[in-house]
Amino acid sequence: MHAPPFRVFSMSRFGFLTTLVCLFLWTPAATYGQFSEQDRDRLIETIDSIEATFDSERLPDVDAAKADLVGKVAAVEQYFRRATDADNRDAWLEFLDLEPLSNAIQSSSADSVVMVEAKKLRDRLIGMTPGLELNVVRNLRESALHLSQAISLDTTKGKRVVASLAALKKMLSQIKKTPTTDQFAQIGFFVGTIESSGQGDDLVRAFREVFGKPNVALLVGKPLLQKAVDRELTREEPVRQTILGTRIVGKATMTGTVSANLVPSTDSAKIEIGFKAKFASDNTGYNGPVRVLTTGTGEIDLARTLNIDSSGFHLSGNKTDVELNTTINAICHKMELVRKLAWKAARRQKPKADRIATQRLKRQISQQFEDEARNLNLDSQSGFLDESGTNLKRLSLPAPIQAWSSSEQVLAIDSLFRADHQLGSVDPRPAVGETFDVALQIHESAVENACATVLAGRTMNEKKLDELLGKIGRGAEEAAADVATEKDGESADEEPFEIVFSPLRPIVFEARDQTVRVGVRGRRFTKGTRVLQKALEVTATYKPSKLEDGTVVLKRDGKVQVDFGGNKLSISEAGMKPVIEKSFGKVFPDVILERVIKIAEDAEMESLRGMEFRPGLIQADGGWLTIAIR
Repeated sequence: MHAPPFRVFSMSRFGFLTTLVCLFLWTPAATYGQFSEQDRDRLIETIDSIEATFDSERLPDVDAAKADLVGKVAAVEQYFRRATDADNRDAWLEFLDLEPLSNAIQSSSADSVVMVEAKKLRDRLIGMTPGLELNVVRNLRESALHLSQAISLDTTKGKRVVASLAALKKMLSQIKKTPTTDQFAQIGFFVGTIESSGQGDDLVRAFREVFGKPNVALLVGKPLLQKAVDRELTREEPVRQTILGTRIVGKATMTGTVSANLVPSTDSAKIEIGFKAKFASDNTGYNGPVRVLTTGTGEIDLARTLNIDSSGFHLSGNKTDVELNTTINAICHKMELVRKLAWKAARRQKPKADRIATQRLKRQISQQFEDEARNLNLDSQSGFLDESGTNLKRLSLPAPIQAWSSSEQVLAIDSLFRADHQLGSVDPRPAVGETFDVALQIHESAVENACATVLAGRTMNEKKLDELLGKIGRGAEEAAADVATEKDGESADEEPFEIVFSPLRPIVFEARDQTVRVGVRGRRFTKGTRVLQKALEVTATYKPSKLEDGTVVLKRDGKVQVDFGGNKLSISEAGMKPVIEKSFGKVFPDVILERVIKIAEDAEMESLRGMEFRPGLIQADGGWLTIAIR
């Protein structure tokens, strides 16, 4: 007779999935995928319908928007009076600086003044400051945006909406196969303007359907899954139990393997978790004065399917096959008669005892697996996921809509990242042609959507820009080194710059023909006392390059380029060009993605501790940037 070993599984190995799912690369956002003539005709027909029914009298009411904002201001003030101490409340109210806008509304100032103050408030409420994710603050932010939109539309009595409809229709008629990056940004801008009028629901719906494919994808390759999960397991456990009145004491040793395999699925990601093991036990049974010496051997074959979707982890399947073979080696008692009777009873009871032991082991292993699976708490194991969601709220960005799937080789999380009025991709993500551990794919539309919300029309100095976006492709160590250098007086250019971002396509991001082009667009640039009041575009071009160790990085191709849109510059303005080139030379480093990604030595995933990952593939084509690491 024998008893089953305990604590067979350690499901914490699967915590790596929740970590990988949370990865999100912020790259500053060419061409987009093709759409058919039928799509174009349908969109133009929808525009015609909106034009025919548009009524300027149905534009958002400015007075109602002002009243709504006043109510949101009161709600914020009440919240901080109730939820925090006086010092924190005063600090928040000083940061929010609500008085200028409230005074402008209450004193019946010109709507142009109210609109400027509403935009300033909305901009202040977008950032990484803790607390900007609070519902009352987010409601205030949205109210400020709606007020500025209502005033802007009312000022032109709807002419801006009519002009946007006409421009949008003209642009669609000119697009043959693939909208350029600029055209896509303009389409999004026009659709947003029309949506803000409150009369463009059908148009927004039509555009979202045409431009509705996911624009961010995270792919986890089978090699990484197996590195994290597959392992050999040897475990030794004491035996303590009673079967048919016989108390059993001994030791069981189990040797087996845990494995993971991906299962093809389109509605969720499926991972088959398998556990196969052999065990041996050496036990002594006590029944009154009789001792029974036994050895046992057996095999376990367990399989469950881990289903993962946006709602979490779910187990399915119930395969738990257990085979046991018990051998009675000796029965000990000082009287031969007793031994003979005991042997007879043991042989008679052995089949039933084996069935009981088999069922107990089967139940125990199944229960252990279920318990470990229930401990996969997304809230407790995915702090980074929670943090990412909080940061999106602080930045007024939507949570992406996720779709999970799997093939035999890849677990995929496809995400559509856009606000209600924004657009996604028109073509699917490209295939990754090489084996990888993790691959991240970002479409130009995802970057455009994020940056249009966070940066369009905003004034940012160098420090704020670094805080919000970080150094592109650079780690904390490099950023700290820059700060130290500047403090030591080694910086040759100590004056920080300030830029007013363009309201349309503030960040340039193009991925095509194995070239990545990134940059910023502004309408004013300031450096110390020097001001350039002209539209400008500052860009850098990067190309994939393989290093000697096989790592693929993005290397800058040439110098930072400054373009003023063909506008003629004065002598003093022309003198600003090298200043701008130098300033953004720090923002756009020579090399991106050169840093090794290393798993911490104390990481929970023991099998991955200390492992190093490097980009092994970078593709830039059709509006998609693909980065695969291994």
